[in-house]
Amino acid sequence: MKILFLEDRPGRQLQFLPNKEKDVEKIQSFKGLYMPEVSKCKEIIAEINQGDYNFSESLLLIIVHKSALDTIGTAYLNKVCQREKIKLVFFSGAISQLIYNNETFEMLDINSADFYTKRLIPFMERVTNGQPFHLLEIANEQWELSYLFMARQIIYNLKLEKEDDSIDSMLKKLEQIQKIVNLDFNLNEDNFTKLNIIIKEKILQS
Repeated sequence: MKILFLEDRPGRQLQFLPNKEKDVEKIQSFKGLYMPEVSKCKEIIAEINQGDYNFSESLLLIIVHKSALDTIGTAYLNKVCQREKIKLVFFSGAISQLIYNNETFEMLDINSADFYTKRLIPFMERVTNGQPFHLLEIANEQWELSYLFMARQIIYNLKLEKEDDSIDSMLKKLEQIQKIVNLDFNLNEDNFTKLNIIIKEKILQS
């Protein structure tokens, strides 16, 4: 098993997925993806909330409806994913802001409507086929390009900024972007030309 997908309200999939039943059937057909039916899903979530569910050692990704978890369950999932380096996606209608973190392991919080889109099936296909994947692909097909444009703007603004606190904040943001995009060079004015070359390449590939 590569993906554990815990959706305790499957009607949400028919509500949001663009091709409704056809998309649900496609998701269920992926080898290496386990999406249990409602009663079994609730059993697994209950065990997670008790902090005693045993996850498959082959797991690469856990996707779960965040509102179904309590404090213990959320903490348990974070602990397991950090220890085993499993990527984690929380989705819920209650999530109003996209949050991505890769400090100790890769984690994404996303609203249900932004999760159940045309991007989801190609993403799951890459994961189950053993191809490289990044959680931000779920939110934006051009996520790398968006971060690179942001980095370029920050570097430009640094030339004009005079306040030390603002400069420190910008430098920290550049460090975060560099880690997220996984560049092999520092994001700074000295490498501005190199950054522009990367951006042009990404645009041509899109």
